[in-house]
Amino acid sequence: MATSRKATYLFALALVLAVLGIYLPGIRNDLLFDDLRLSDGTIFGEYGNLLQFKQRMLSYGSFVWLQSLFGEGWWKQRFLNIALHLGTVACIYALLKALLTQAKFPQEFEDQTHFEASRTAALQVGVALFALNPVAVYAVGYLVQRSIVMATLFAVLACWLFVRGLQTGRAGWYAGALGSYVLAVLSKEYAVMTAAMAVPLYIYIRRPGWKAIGVVAGGALLVLALAAAAFFGIYGAVLGKVFDPRSAALVQQLETMRPGITAQIYPLSLLNEAALFFAYGLLWFVPNVQWMSVDLRPAFPLGFASWGHLAGALGYVCLLGIAIWMVVRRKDALGLAGLILLFPLLWFATEFATVWVQDPFVLYRSYLWAVAVPGLVAIVLTGFKPKTIYAVGVLIALIFGGLALERNLSLRDEGTAWADAAEKIDTKAPANAVGRSRPFLNLGAYHLEKGSLALAERAFLTADALGDLGGNARFNIGVALQQQKKHAEALQAFSAAQAKGFSGQLLHYHRGESAFALGQFPLAFESFGTALKDAPQGNNTDKKMQVLLLQRHADAGIAAQQYDAAISDFETLLQMSPKHPRLLLGMGMAMVGKGDTQKAVPLFDDLIASAPSAPAYYGRGVALYRAGKLNDGLKDIDEAIKLEPRNAQYRQVREQLAASTKPSNKSKP
Repeated sequence: MATSRKATYLFALALVLAVLGIYLPGIRNDLLFDDLRLSDGTIFGEYGNLLQFKQRMLSYGSFVWLQSLFGEGWWKQRFLNIALHLGTVACIYALLKALLTQAKFPQEFEDQTHFEASRTAALQVGVALFALNPVAVYAVGYLVQRSIVMATLFAVLACWLFVRGLQTGRAGWYAGALGSYVLAVLSKEYAVMTAAMAVPLYIYIRRPGWKAIGVVAGGALLVLALAAAAFFGIYGAVLGKVFDPRSAALVQQLETMRPGITAQIYPLSLLNEAALFFAYGLLWFVPNVQWMSVDLRPAFPLGFASWGHLAGALGYVCLLGIAIWMVVRRKDALGLAGLILLFPLLWFATEFATVWVQDPFVLYRSYLWAVAVPGLVAIVLTGFKPKTIYAVGVLIALIFGGLALERNLSLRDEGTAWADAAEKIDTKAPANAVGRSRPFLNLGAYHLEKGSLALAERAFLTADALGDLGGNARFNIGVALQQQKKHAEALQAFSAAQAKGFSGQLLHYHRGESAFALGQFPLAFESFGTALKDAPQGNNTDKKMQVLLLQRHADAGIAAQQYDAAISDFETLLQMSPKHPRLLLGMGMAMVGKGDTQKAVPLFDDLIASAPSAPAYYGRGVALYRAGKLNDGLKDIDEAIKLEPRNAQYRQVREQLAASTKPSNKSKP
């Protein structure tokens, strides 16, 4: 017994070190995609209060509580994810060990002297393959997906506590199971079907009569109904429906391929998800990293005659029926296999609650369903010699661990994650593999932010070719062209984006910038004005954009000879920053353009007195020229040229003024 316990501790230590070897190299990974909820105030501004019921209040609240205890640092949050993963592994081990001891294996297996050691080795290898699985990285290494890790931990713990209650008959175990179930659904609603597992667990452990089964089933249904009612106010509107604008747009794309599909979208989603159940399972057993990324886009069925989807859906229903039959009719290893299969089959039912078009195949969600993997592995390996099991286990663990490390490093930052996702997209897939543009759109945005404009443009062009929604790709192509100073092409891209439905403040702002650069000042003035009208009310970022737009609208107003509008803009800006030299200079130039030199000259005098600069001298020189003081004006412009000798505009205007004998006959500079 002591030797066995020591071996278990050594196994646990080795497994912990292996898990740390996978995840510690990524402890400083950047936030990724959905992780941005952690930095935009969505989580830290709305969670942390246990008295305020909302979805995922426990898992999201844990970010707030950990930071309040240990301070800021995403690496600290990642450590908690790793700890939760190890806790989940421990709970799976405890649950499966309890279930395996109940199973009757073939007599020739049980008669072997190494049977118990074989069963333990098989369980340990199975659990290790879950702990080191590359697919698990998408739950553990993707920081905000802590919700599914916590839900899995508490769901498995609830099942183990329930099994202990069945084995001992003590009420405390049942109370603990119910409490763990509550924690699971408060971590993530995907664990809601854990209550349904009470029935097959009860049947497998106790082998009761139908009356007793009915009582337990009634209790499980009551708990399930209470949990569903609690979440109905939050999720009721999405049941059986398309629940977000992007999904609605993707459905419209499918509608163009097969008119009338919108009316059938929910049953087709059921068909699709049922088929994808087997795709998830395949990845956990055969973790080919070439099939994995943060954004996978399988084809959505266009009808009920899609044989692949139909076969998958029928397979799901048949497997569910077979698993139930095995639990009810068998007490042996096959009965245990049926019980273990019911974990993912029942938990997966949440996938049928709504229409999945936007994110139909997301790897982090499968972390919960993969609890079955170590159990099935343990059943298959039990009976082999322990040395053989461990040898095979070590080999597979090394492979899995290496692949998992590679997956974790692929999530290092937005660039690596989206480059990996874009690489895995089949650009030649059928058109009903909708949504394939998103990895390229996000990859392009990353390159654009880093200044890799050619790479950004290439990614955006691919996104556009793959049916990007709403003109996002075309707009970003325009921004990339704008930063390359290809303003005429940028304007064409902005027009194309608008034609595809893109709108909003940023479109008009960037159009204004390119129009201004091309000297199309009326268009620039109009675009900046439209952007101002579209300005959202909100945070400091919006306020900064509002200030920028007022400045650019005023600049375009001067260039387009809309002087009153420019003066009004500068007055608004000067109320915010009364002494800002750039604003005072702009106000002075607008006044000069309007012909109000009496007000303009004192402004320039004050600017030159406080902070002499070439633009201030130039502005005063032009103002003095307009006021009829030609020589004084020329002197100021000469001073501006002295301060900025490379400014061609100053020299050109100076030549115009010097050649003029009647300033009133000259065009306004």
